[in-house]
Amino acid sequence: MRDLWQGLRSHPATTAMLLAAWLATWIVTIVTWKRDAAGHSVGMAPAGIALHFALPLLVGAVVALVGGSASALRLRTCALAGLGFGLVEFGVLAVVDLFWLPSVEAPPPVLEQVAGAAVGAVLYAAICVVLSIGGGALSAAVAARPQSGPGGQGRR
Repeated sequence: MRDLWQGLRSHPATTAMLLAAWLATWIVTIVTWKRDAAGHSVGMAPAGIALHFALPLLVGAVVALVGGSASALRLRTCALAGLGFGLVEFGVLAVVDLFWLPSVEAPPPVLEQVAGAAVGAVLYAAICVVLSIGGGALSAAVAARPQSGPGGQGRR
């Protein structure tokens, strides 16, 4: 993981791109949040959902690009980054939900809300692990592909 942090610091443009994508995703999520006619929360818009599932792919791709580790270690790093990302992402959603999003018409009991949030966080984090590994593997495969110029000849 130390290699990952050093890699992110040594690639500020890549890190800035990832942070910009993350921020843009949250802006889209908040702006497009669905509400019913009375203004109560109905849920996240499909565009926001898609972006929240695309982000772990991007996290995995960035980790694979800047991690610089062996293949098995790189995928493990992608998995850990996906897990951390998923938990942080769900934590941000909980904070946004608590302080900004409109309330639902008939909120469930607090214990049900806490249990649902815990299950949702674990499920989303697990999905992020898989997607980050996929993004890292795809990024590594593209990076390993031979470069070719005009006429199909490799670079020299």
